[in-house]
Amino acid sequence: MKNIIIVIGLLLVGVSTFAQGKLTDEKRKEFEAQKVAFFTQQLDLSPDEAAVFWPLYNEMQKKMRTLEEGLRKQRGEMCVKKGVKQEEYKKAIEKMLATEKEMQVIKEAYYQKMLTKIPASKIWRLDEAEHKFHRQLFDKLRRESCSKK
Repeated sequence: MKNIIIVIGLLLVGVSTFAQGKLTDEKRKEFEAQKVAFFTQQLDLSPDEAAVFWPLYNEMQKKMRTLEEGLRKQRGEMCVKKGVKQEEYKKAIEKMLATEKEMQVIKEAYYQKMLTKIPASKIWRLDEAEHKFHRQLFDKLRRESCSKK
């Protein structure tokens, strides 16, 4: 279960990084609108539920992205270093695990906040909706990149 959460989190970061780095503002807004529509439909959110869900979800994602950016930076630094000692790897692993725990704490806190206003059955489907959305996005990006060749 933890591995699935980590993979989804990394996918979210990867997609958001790609979207932030490679897309125009117009495309980014289109992406966000598609995301809102997709999640709202997949979770079957009422307008009142959506009004509660989206600010919390966006706030959670912002905090998760900040942590994930730190992990990416650490991985990048470790990749370019030469002659890294085992002790440095050990410290990097400990930091990575601590960050993953912190991400889990953030997710738990925000899910608890969501559960006060949104049925648990809808929150339960959130991970699946994120996975489906990102899979569709990657498929679309792959098709677009293949059609440009």
